[in-house]
Amino acid sequence: MYVQPGNKNAAATKFKRPILDWYLISRRTLYQIIAGFLLLVGAIVGLYLWKRHQEALAGQFETQGARLVQVLGTVNIKRARTNQLEPATPNTILEPGDVIYTASDGAAVIQYVDRSVLKMKSDSTVMVQENAKNAKTDQQVVRNRVEGGTVNISTGTVQTAEDVNELALKNVKLSVTQNSSAEVNVTGDRVRISVERGELRSTTDRGVTESIRTNTSVEYDRDQKVEEYTLLSPPRPALPENASIIPLEYGKPLPVTFAWGAVADAPYYQLQVASSQYFLNRALVFEKDTETPGFTWNVNSQSGTYWWRVRAVARDGRPGVWSEEYRLTFVPRQPGVSDTPIYIEKVQVARVAAGIHKVSGETEPGAEIRINGRVVPVDGDGRFSIILPGQTFRIVATDARGRRGEKVVTR
Repeated sequence: MYVQPGNKNAAATKFKRPILDWYLISRRTLYQIIAGFLLLVGAIVGLYLWKRHQEALAGQFETQGARLVQVLGTVNIKRARTNQLEPATPNTILEPGDVIYTASDGAAVIQYVDRSVLKMKSDSTVMVQENAKNAKTDQQVVRNRVEGGTVNISTGTVQTAEDVNELALKNVKLSVTQNSSAEVNVTGDRVRISVERGELRSTTDRGVTESIRTNTSVEYDRDQKVEEYTLLSPPRPALPENASIIPLEYGKPLPVTFAWGAVADAPYYQLQVASSQYFLNRALVFEKDTETPGFTWNVNSQSGTYWWRVRAVARDGRPGVWSEEYRLTFVPRQPGVSDTPIYIEKVQVARVAAGIHKVSGETEPGAEIRINGRVVPVDGDGRFSIILPGQTFRIVATDARGRRGEKVVTR
């Protein structure tokens, strides 16, 4: 005991030490406590971030109006907000829930927020389910439901990895990837999907998922896949070249030759010429089956712009994949003007690397230049330049009056 000096009650005063209880825990228990604490912190942080993400997404999707870019024949729209049927016209804006009907003489083309295009053939029904864009993340979501008929879907390059483009069919849902093109037919409970380019992912009501890739056709009956086969590859168009301008003399037939590369095992080909780049039925000028990779069309006075494409047909009658669409313009010949060739001057070929050269030159302002079949930009002063592989370069100039010029240069 310690007695404090000068304190009469020192004998009665004691300083008590605090009582500490010590507990022994194993190292394993300590690790478990630390791990549990870290898991709890991680869960809290994860929940917080998830809520922030949901808040960022919620309310940020802005509904966009899909647009009818082309309407041919009888096409009607059943509006979701009024439940009324109204005739469709070009540039009509479509809202979620609207249903589009094409009659036996009708066809339509719809464009969406992600720049994808849906072509409806005759006797087809499509519902626009969603067409929206997230203002913060730029994510784009497009969903349609095909109730019946035949449609063609084409997509471009996506803006984000989360972009969605889906087609709901009977018992099957399709996810369309970027830069893809496919034809989809719904007849009763049967669905046929023919992929011309890219990839589509199908999911049945039973949860079976698979990828359908380029030049492949798959058929479903309800939610069962019943057939799959390979489509013939598309022919390569040769003549007339894309974006060709051909002068016509009124009353004088002009033979125009179409030519394309042969496809192995193709007994014949199907050629189409249309007044619409979408090749809707009512826009077809003619359709021709030919056993050879070529056909001559005698043109009379069909001034205007046309598009042509071709596909191979298999021995069992199954059509292959359509080729790229080529543009063709006929213009009335102007005597004394159309016969004057377009000048192509100051052409230079400069080496960039082994086998690669920069080709530049001058032509008349407003003319279109193609070098080795490739369209080359021309500025307001008529100057053009492009970097291309090769040693020999064929330069062709055309204009809207049907005039033409040509020059071949070799490095």
